[in-house]
Amino acid sequence: MKLRLLSILLLFVASVGVLVWLYDGKAFTPPKHSRSSWHEIIVDLEACGRLKHLKARQYKHFAEIAAAEKRPDAERLFRAIAFSEQLQEQNCASAIRRLGGSYTPPPEIALFGGPTDRNLERCLGIERYRFGKRSDAEIRRALSRENRYAARLLIWAAATDLREIFLLERRTGFETESFAVCPGCGNLYSTNHLDHYCPHCLTPGEEFVRFEKETAEAPLNVPTIPR
Repeated sequence: MKLRLLSILLLFVASVGVLVWLYDGKAFTPPKHSRSSWHEIIVDLEACGRLKHLKARQYKHFAEIAAAEKRPDAERLFRAIAFSEQLQEQNCASAIRRLGGSYTPPPEIALFGGPTDRNLERCLGIERYRFGKRSDAEIRRALSRENRYAARLLIWAAATDLREIFLLERRTGFETESFAVCPGCGNLYSTNHLDHYCPHCLTPGEEFVRFEKETAEAPLNVPTIPR
């Protein structure tokens, strides 16, 4: 009888030992490394930054053509848009670095050229086409990852694209019009309707960069704005 009880006890202890071993092996198995939750957001920011770089180069080129044709009205608008686009590219690059990535501008590109009136029509058509194709998937992706910083930059970029369409649509009536750009987010204005504070980033209106008759040309090599 004692031998039978001892055998049962040993079998019980062995069973418990096996269960503990199986549990410990499962519990302490190193977890698989998941893909970085910021990877797709970095890719989205990089795509936005590269597009902004291309647009800044193209609009600056159109401004140079307008200057050669003695069209200061169009030159002011082109330079303001180019400045806005470069600011947004720099903000995207800064965000990418803060999220652990790296940003490289696209290589040299072929620039379009033509008479200023044709360039204005071309810009309006392209901006309308791009805005019509926009899905805002990148904004939703950033919000779903709770990255409000990246979402804010992408929303600023989309809002400025829409503002460019509005200004380009008025291309035949801005001979005496001036423009301003918020140095924080790149928000673009006609000085006929200028906010006291930027509604996007709260930058005071007196800090806006002006593109007026006497100052159509503004430096485009501005420092990255830390946000």
